[in-house]
Amino acid sequence: MLGFAILVTLLTMSDSCQEIRIKAKDGGVVLGRSMEFSDLRDYVNNYVVTEPAGTKHEAPALPNCPGDPFTFSNRFKTITQKGMFRGGWLNTTADGMNEAGLSLGLLYFKDNAEYIDPSDIKGTAWDNTIPQAMIVTYVLATYETVEQVKNDLERGTFPTVWAGHEFGFVLTFHCSIIDKTGAGLVLEHVKGQGVKWYDNTVGVITNSPPYPWHMDNLRNYPHFQRNDNGREGFKYSSLGVDYSLIPQWTGSGLLGLPGDYTSPSRFVKAATLLSLAPTPATTDDAIVQVFHHMNAADIPFG
Repeated sequence: MLGFAILVTLLTMSDSCQEIRIKAKDGGVVLGRSMEFSDLRDYVNNYVVTEPAGTKHEAPALPNCPGDPFTFSNRFKTITQKGMFRGGWLNTTADGMNEAGLSLGLLYFKDNAEYIDPSDIKGTAWDNTIPQAMIVTYVLATYETVEQVKNDLERGTFPTVWAGHEFGFVLTFHCSIIDKTGAGLVLEHVKGQGVKWYDNTVGVITNSPPYPWHMDNLRNYPHFQRNDNGREGFKYSSLGVDYSLIPQWTGSGLLGLPGDYTSPSRFVKAATLLSLAPTPATTDDAIVQVFHHMNAADIPFG
């Protein structure tokens, strides 16, 4: 079983996303997802959309490619979050899951993503190419597992991704892909580096910088623990007398845990809390736990 807890908060000074994964002892996998937008205009409307297997999708035409655009069809039923912009459906799909239990979420990837210029794709090279906004649609239509996605990436048969301009500018994001076993993959189109993908072993993703940077940054926080055991306090000597100022409160095991709303701090906080939390017995317990973890990431309006 793969479940979603999708929490959407709108605020005025942030473009922040976070996703966490919890796997229960009964095998259930639950994802928590937040999106905080600095300004969601009233001419952008978001909907939950279901599509049956067999639904056909067509990529936008490319300027230097004659013939019919690239098309593909759903192998699976899907449920996704899609938007309408000024009365028309967007190609952009932000999140979703298919009936095989594969999920994909897009998280804002400011100043780090780079996609192929559509004018650089010529002739018949348009085949097997999609704009970045259709990654969710394509993956959920095509794959059952994270391993299948990885295999196509390694073989070079995953679609070439080009820069779409649906809003008059290029939306940039990296992708979190998780299947019903809890296996996770981070897919990034990194400026100056090309297509990169990584196993998401920690079960967390936020925003920029790239995923490997976040994982390296965790090395700076090896000292957190779930309780106060072994915390002896501040020790010093004065005039031949030894002193120890023992904390008079609980929580010192997490003293220094980042609490600001930057992407690196949210990543560290989420990864730390997940690593210290007990494994829930049931999927229902995991759902409750996910909401508690996502509450710790909530950004108030203001």
